[in-house]
Parts: sequence; structure tokens; C-alpha cells
Amino acid sequence: MKTKTIKIDINQAIITYADTLAERHASYVSEFVTRANTELYEILAEIHKLYEQVESSKQRDKLVKKIRQRLKSSHNIKTQTNTKTATLVVKLVTRANRKTSHVYSRVLEVAIAAGVKSDGLVEFIKLKGGIDKVRMAVNSAEAISQHKTLIKHYQHQLRNQLAQKSAIGTVDLSAIKSTLPSACDVEFEHLLCRVNPVTHAHEVVGYMYPSSALETQAMNEYLTMLDVACNSEHGSFYDRCKLHGLNVDLLLRWMQANGIKDEAAARAIALSLKPAANSAAEPPPAVLLKAA
Repeated sequence: MKTKTIKIDINQAIITYADTLAERHASYVSEFVTRANTELYEILAEIHKLYEQVESSKQRDKLVKKIRQRLKSSHNIKTQTNTKTATLVVKLVTRANRKTSHVYSRVLEVAIAAGVKSDGLVEFIKLKGGIDKVRMAVNSAEAISQHKTLIKHYQHQLRNQLAQKSAIGTVDLSAIKSTLPSACDVEFEHLLCRVNPVTHAHEVVGYMYPSSALETQAMNEYLTMLDVACNSEHGSFYDRCKLHGLNVDLLLRWMQANGIKDEAAARAIALSLKPAANSAAEPPPAVLLKAA
């Protein structure tokens, strides 16, 4: 009985000690972390105000030049001719390492782009969830934008390649040529076909309305299947098919139908799409065709 009482007392002591530490931690967060963040936000607001003064100066260009010279001569900080004014002002005040000045600069650039003035910066940062949230939101938006640009270039390359590819079959629609719809923003014509169970011939049963959205979707799906085909001889092939909702056997038949003999052939096609796509995004984000 005495041993049990001792154990209960020890457990209670641990819980009590934890509560005491929790109070200390809450006090630390309130006194140092929260106060430090608020102080930093206010300093950034003052930097923002300094930026506004530089930009509104009648001798703005001379002032910017003087800031560059001061950074180099007094702080050994080199800048580029295309360095933004906000970044120059941040460097002049913080004289910090590249990472710190980059983060602060991005916060100011986001605020400036959003039309936020210096007197509203503190509240702006708080509403966004802090400096890191502002920075991460910008990086995420840029990454998404770059990725979309890259995909558009892949689609463009694929369209060009398919336009020059040898036909895998022909259909004569000359009898209704005058009634076929067309659109300037659609490069391919889309047919609905069925397979005759007796003759095994593909019979056209419908002519689709010209749709750039439908064509874009077709290009995206073609690129996805090509991406998976680049791993058709690896152990990850099944998992990659499952990830994209593709049937393994159907994907292999898709490769054969499109003249893609094996994984090497798929990779060759993928590589042929990359140069022009990558040239438009410097540096490019994670490419769509990772296997290539």
C-alpha cells in the first residue's frame, strides 16, 4: 500500500512539473517569440516606408546608385543592375546574409504587389500568418505558374510531333467535307469511332465539335501515358499505372498502337520534347516527364 502511494506521489509530481514547464513555455512565447515577431514586423514596415521614400524621391535614380555604392564600399555587398529597389533597401538596413535579405525582400514585394502601404504592412503580415507563410505562398504561386508554363510547352511540342508523325490509319470524309466544322484554335479533328465486331474495322459514328479544351485534355493524357511508358520495363510500372488510374495491359496496348515499341522508345520521345519546353522556364521546375 505504501509503495502504491509513493508511485502516485511521483506521478503527480511529474504532472505538476509538466504544468509548471507549460506555464514557463507560454510565458516565453508571449514575452519573447510573439513580441519578437511583432518587433520584426514593425521593422519591416519601417523598411517599407524607407522604400516608399526612395521611390518617391525626385532624385530616385541617383539615390539608388548611391545605395549600391554604399553597399559595396561599406558592407562588401555586391548587387546586380537588375536588383529590385526593395531588395536594395532591405540589404542596406539588414546587412544580413543572402537568405535573410531574400526572405524579407519577398515579403515586401508581395505587399507592394498587393498595394499594401507601409502603415498597413504589420497587419498584412499578421493576416497572412507570418513572414514564412507570405514567402511560401509566393514560392508556391511561382512554382505553379512555372509548372503550367512548362506543361504548355510540352503540349506544344507534342502537337508539333503528332502533326508530323506517319499516320496509323486513314479515313475518307470527302463526301461531307463541306459540312465539317473547324476552329482556328484546334489543330486536330476529333472523331468518334466504333469497332465492327465482324470486320474489325473502325467505323466513324460521330464528328466532335472543335474544342480546344478537349484537345488540351487529350494532350495531357497522352503526356501522362508517355510518362508512365518511360518506366514500362521497371518494377515501378504497375504502381505508376495504379497512381494514374491506368490499366497495365491497356497501357501496353496503347504503346503498341502508337508505335512505341518499348521503354527506350518512350524515353526517346520524352527527350525529344524536353529541349524547347525547358528553354522557356529558367530554371525549370520538376519536369512533367520525370522518367525522361
